[in-house]
Amino acid sequence: MPLDHRRGASLLGAEERAAVLEVLDSQALFRYGGLGRVESFESAVQSFVGTAHALATSSGTAALSAGLAALGVGPGDEVIIPAVTFIATANAVVVAGAVPIFCDLDDSLGLDPEHLATLINARTAAVIPVHLENIACDMDGVLAVTGPAGIPVLEDACQAIGASYRGRLAGTLGDLGCFSLQLEKNITAGEGGVVVTNDPTLHLRATRYTDQGGQFVTGRGASRGEMDLPFVGENLRMTEIAGAIAGVQLGRLPGLLASMRAAKSAVLKGVGEIPGLVALWTPDPEGDGGSSCIWYAPDAEIAARFVASLLAEGIPSARIYNGEPVYANPAYRDRRTVTAKRSPWLHHPVDVSYRMGMCPRGEDLVARSVAVAIAPGYGDAEVEVVVEAVHKVADALL
Repeated sequence: MPLDHRRGASLLGAEERAAVLEVLDSQALFRYGGLGRVESFESAVQSFVGTAHALATSSGTAALSAGLAALGVGPGDEVIIPAVTFIATANAVVVAGAVPIFCDLDDSLGLDPEHLATLINARTAAVIPVHLENIACDMDGVLAVTGPAGIPVLEDACQAIGASYRGRLAGTLGDLGCFSLQLEKNITAGEGGVVVTNDPTLHLRATRYTDQGGQFVTGRGASRGEMDLPFVGENLRMTEIAGAIAGVQLGRLPGLLASMRAAKSAVLKGVGEIPGLVALWTPDPEGDGGSSCIWYAPDAEIAARFVASLLAEGIPSARIYNGEPVYANPAYRDRRTVTAKRSPWLHHPVDVSYRMGMCPRGEDLVARSVAVAIAPGYGDAEVEVVVEAVHKVADALL
């Protein structure tokens, strides 16, 4: 039977149940009024990550959309993102009306600062570094490029709430940061997201965008300036039930991260150095969230066989995103949106197309990746099972 690799979902229990029932008994499920569970969760996130503002949303994707809206990203703009990430990073850019520009990767599977510098131009409206698999990418390198160029940074920390980079939590180093509370993330409400920032204007714009553009708060401000006027937005609000669950889960996060970090350290120590397997480079090992061990196999074929063999041993394993970059997806390869009328590529001032070979380093690394999931429930027995399985498969394939 496969090991249970769930994170926050594995800890759902009596406290979450009681929090949900309290909201149900109140009969006030909307975030405004009632018990204020969403607002309480937002305040707890602010305290946890150390930002001035936090906005709860209906999903991590919604958080990305709100962040892009706050930055004013739209048609004619380009947004630079990593070649390898969950497709939501790219989708949020396209839905905003902008064009994603894919950047090659360094050995951490994060944005390569050197390639990033070559992609920035007058149309670049934002850069979205992604903290993949709970590992913060090289933010010093990214900010060294974006800072002098005056390009805002929207951190996609959807997979990395609680992970850190040189003493600062992922999501707090750029202009805005986004987290996800989807079922497979560190903490979960089934679905949900958060936008964090220290900029009050960006927070206000994001908040209004997620609440139909602020249609119901028009004129409340005293200045009657631009930010007192409504604009067209969406409904990306979190419900009180999700807020109640998320609030309990956030309290579990420090312990959950400590457990995963300890288990990962034990697995890496137990596996040791295996000829033919190269461990993924981590820009800040101390800040690693600990949810997976990732190695690079000698080639894509061996990586695929390695993963299949580990799965046969009951070890949760995969090549990152099936070993492919985002632009291998037919929707991006063919630049296909729900209707051609909504295609940002058709209205962009230059032709931007996607093909394999665009980001060769990232394509090679992700094709050769072997990821083994680590969960907070892993004790000595589970660690031993993982270590033995990795050695068994390596002995057979390498």
